[in-house]
Amino acid sequence: MKFAKLSLAALMALGVSAFATDVKVDGDVKVYYGTNDADAWHGALLPHPNNVQDDGTTGGDLFGKHNSYANAAFRIGLTANDMPAGLTGRLSLTYLDTFGLEDSIVNDTWAGNGVGASVWFDEANLKATLFDKTTVIAGRQYLDTPLVFSEKWNIAANSYDAAVVVDQHIEKTALVAGWIWRSNINGGATVQGNDRLNNTLHGLAPDAFPAATQESAFDNYFDTFGKHGAYAVGAVTSLIPMTTAQAWYYNVDSVADAYWLQADITPDLGGGAKLTFGGQFAGTQVSGGNEDATVWAVKLGGDFNGLKLSAAYSSVDKGDLGFANVGGAQSKLYTEAWWNYGYVSAPDTDAVNVTAEYSFADIADFGAYYTATDSNGQNRDLTEFALTVGKNFGTFDTMLAYVYTDAEDQNNDDSYNTLQVYLTYNF
Repeated sequence: MKFAKLSLAALMALGVSAFATDVKVDGDVKVYYGTNDADAWHGALLPHPNNVQDDGTTGGDLFGKHNSYANAAFRIGLTANDMPAGLTGRLSLTYLDTFGLEDSIVNDTWAGNGVGASVWFDEANLKATLFDKTTVIAGRQYLDTPLVFSEKWNIAANSYDAAVVVDQHIEKTALVAGWIWRSNINGGATVQGNDRLNNTLHGLAPDAFPAATQESAFDNYFDTFGKHGAYAVGAVTSLIPMTTAQAWYYNVDSVADAYWLQADITPDLGGGAKLTFGGQFAGTQVSGGNEDATVWAVKLGGDFNGLKLSAAYSSVDKGDLGFANVGGAQSKLYTEAWWNYGYVSAPDTDAVNVTAEYSFADIADFGAYYTATDSNGQNRDLTEFALTVGKNFGTFDTMLAYVYTDAEDQNNDDSYNTLQVYLTYNF
């Protein structure tokens, strides 16, 4: 008897199409590369005191293996729109690998736990519409709220096992309630890799790691938030003319309660010009008797026939918990840096950000970003300047980025330069 071999993608398609007649396929293939000239560096975001080269010397050079990092990623997603009972199903698989680049041109990765391969389901959920204007999404999904969100700056984004209810019975208003159980978020590395899969692909026994660390290839260490997950409720409304306002409250068990208030006003000046006035205020109520903190931020910007300009200021007071994404690196503050996350949102920190973006039709998209922080004597001051140029060729997206970093807690308080290449094919 002969057995037909089916690819994992084909099995996914068969599993979904068995219950639906309208199945859409999407995905992307990415290759990201970065390098810098820091003398004391290791990893895409973290400083390291002993950057020893192959010849035994210390120091770093652009394009040197010890100062470079790369990954390739493949994602395929399936959406089924005509499932029984009016359900919509979503299934997406991500495969992350270095493809041996660590043996030639790089020494580290963008995402995951070191070199090798990881594979996981980043989405697996069902969506149902109840009471005409009430939607429920249950399962693994991407989230986008001020303090719990999927960080999409890296080659792979984290997702969440969650149940989310969105009600839109009030005109121009969305009421949101969610229970977030687990995520594979991993700080500056965005997503956790799968060490057991790495062992298997590199010829090691699956039990080379202690039993406590072994997971199936598709679990990928989705960890709980606190002891019993996290809860979030929020409201987003545009009832006020030219204004989008939102209010959120969070409870992360055994960690903290938090709230986030934000309003963005965008008056239309006519002639293709718009202004933007924004304000943010948030606070944390930390468990265990630790010190609470608050942050406020303001932003002034405008879109002048494709030229986008903005300036922002934020101030976080003293406390034991900052305002970055829970478990992650990035923040939603107006002043967030382009590349060096974790600075503007840290306690007892003031920050400024100036941004300019312009798209030349049929040529390229250009961006310039300046961020500076004052850590009030904590020796974490940061100055960052980033330049980007991007070009889309149909479904093929390209971008080149340059980042100047001068941070007191990086590279022995010496500035350094970073170059990055982003290549993405969408299908």
